[in-house]
Amino acid sequence: MESARDKHTGEIVDAEQLWIINPVDPLGYECRGCGAQATPCSYRPENKVRPYFSAKNGHNSGCDVEGAVELVKRARKQPVSTFESFPGSFPNRLVLRDTRPVAGSNGTPTAATSAGEWRTGSDSSGEARRDRHWAAQTIRPICRTFLNFPYDRDLPLAVPGIAADTYLRVFRSLKSDQIVQYPEPRLFYAPISWKASIADDDQMEIELSYGEWKERKLIRPYRVRMDWKDWSSAKRNYVSREIETARSEYITAKKRGDKEKGWLFFIGKQDEIDPTLFHIDDHRLVCCVVAEMIYPPWPAKH
Repeated sequence: MESARDKHTGEIVDAEQLWIINPVDPLGYECRGCGAQATPCSYRPENKVRPYFSAKNGHNSGCDVEGAVELVKRARKQPVSTFESFPGSFPNRLVLRDTRPVAGSNGTPTAATSAGEWRTGSDSSGEARRDRHWAAQTIRPICRTFLNFPYDRDLPLAVPGIAADTYLRVFRSLKSDQIVQYPEPRLFYAPISWKASIADDDQMEIELSYGEWKERKLIRPYRVRMDWKDWSSAKRNYVSREIETARSEYITAKKRGDKEKGWLFFIGKQDEIDPTLFHIDDHRLVCCVVAEMIYPPWPAKH
């Protein structure tokens, strides 16, 4: 599983966040669809595989998270939602908290958790209570939804500071062949370059594969600079490890002949002097996912 619910705070935790959580409670998570025990896996520094959650004892009956793999397979070929409903669950908003919610003495969330954002894994009858809409703490699960459901990008999405209300409108690809000044903030994305990132104590800079070309050579690439002078070592390691893991996965996929690319997603401020450069000051506003990008004909459904 790519995410699970923290039993004590009620937060939905993306698996990659396990890289930055210290210590990781091996018994502290449950499936967000059915409440089954979810075990954190592959989150230690020596692990080569990305972190994930495993329901080692199986899911409870009727869990939509368990069926998500088959749903995504279908969704990458055709629409899966209707005017009335969406068959799975998805993040419909980004909520950035300065601190993690604190559990009370009885294990339930305190007032630090925003009203309406916490749900138990099951109700008093033991029946699963599903969260069809939930708040993402980072952009990663939102980006994964954008990739996994290309024909359903009219799903609602609220992101602070972005004046758009659907996945289709919130996301925006950088221009692949020219440098553009973007007047409005969006959740931007573009393929990462194979070149290694440049980092020092103040910043980390990532080169992208889009920008200005001349004679089939990229002469002015877009760049994303993370201004991390005030970040903790854990946050720096979390971001740099994710970027380099994705770069390695992207190179491997290319050598296999796959259509997957390493896509960098970010919410950042474009430099006023150098439009090729974007600045990011929050580790939760950047992620890199290796996947095939699908652009269905629009309108995709009707």
